[in-house]
Amino acid sequence: MDDEVIVKPKPIKDFARKKVIYIPVDSPSRIIQKALEKNAIKESITPYGRFYLLEDKVALLQCLGAPLAILSLEIFIVSGAREILLLGFCGSLSHELKIADILSISKAFSEEGTSKHYFSRRKIFCPSSILRERIESTLNTLSLPFSTGTVVSTDAPYRETKSWLAQKQKRGIYSVDMEISAVFALAEFYEIHAAALMVVSDELSSGEWKTGFHHPKLDEKIKKYFFPFINK
Repeated sequence: MDDEVIVKPKPIKDFARKKVIYIPVDSPSRIIQKALEKNAIKESITPYGRFYLLEDKVALLQCLGAPLAILSLEIFIVSGAREILLLGFCGSLSHELKIADILSISKAFSEEGTSKHYFSRRKIFCPSSILRERIESTLNTLSLPFSTGTVVSTDAPYRETKSWLAQKQKRGIYSVDMEISAVFALAEFYEIHAAALMVVSDELSSGEWKTGFHHPKLDEKIKKYFFPFINK
């Protein structure tokens, strides 16, 4: 067939994991890495990120940007993974979202260059309703408040101009990251589940960049919102 791929990912031997937790980047304190190292059965450091084999899932850490994310996640999928939960950080484009707020992603707009190789005519991708509802139900059970909203994924954070911001705000896009739309596209292509839960680490809504990666509440929110899924 003309559309058969030439380069194919190789499955990981004895993988036997259906769930993937994908965390593009850690906080400056490395709080997530420390937790994963404590609980991991096995750890592998590759050019594409750190893999942590846990009891019933695998975690992918420090794999920033859509191309690297998909390169690694393809390997997990061919090895048997059927579910991807992205736990990450985003920049706020909305005055309603502040640093350390929590956002469950309802829709992703693609401005990255990876998703078009899975769906050439698509620019909008959605999470799995089943997985998203399960994530939000867990948060509600734990009495952890969160917002829901949209994200735009870009390969070029240093090209987030004021005109770009105004355009996104006009369309009602809440946040920006570098991977979500590609992850949703990948999951849809392979007919598996994907969802994303984000901590706001930066604010851009005013037209000025306010970074919050050293905000005192950031690690507290990671523990409350991410650890129940990492350790579950």
